[in-house]
Amino acid sequence: MDEQDNLAIAHAGLGTDWIFSRLGEPLYRIRSCEGLATTNVAYGGPDNKSLYITESESGCVLVARLPVAGRLMASHR
Repeated sequence: MDEQDNLAIAHAGLGTDWIFSRLGEPLYRIRSCEGLATTNVAYGGPDNKSLYITESESGCVLVARLPVAGRLMASHR
């Protein structure tokens, strides 16, 4: 989740990661430049606005910049 309660979801088999609003509306579609098996996502980077995406067919970690920072999880506070 990000700081505005949007949810990032990896769509394995479609090679896409979605960002949905807190109401379930699609805000962004991020298409993989590698393969179709996007399997995990995590926010990070200096300002927490980078979404790291694993693509398991190629073994790559992809990065997408987003306008809203990821929410800090309880274990990271």
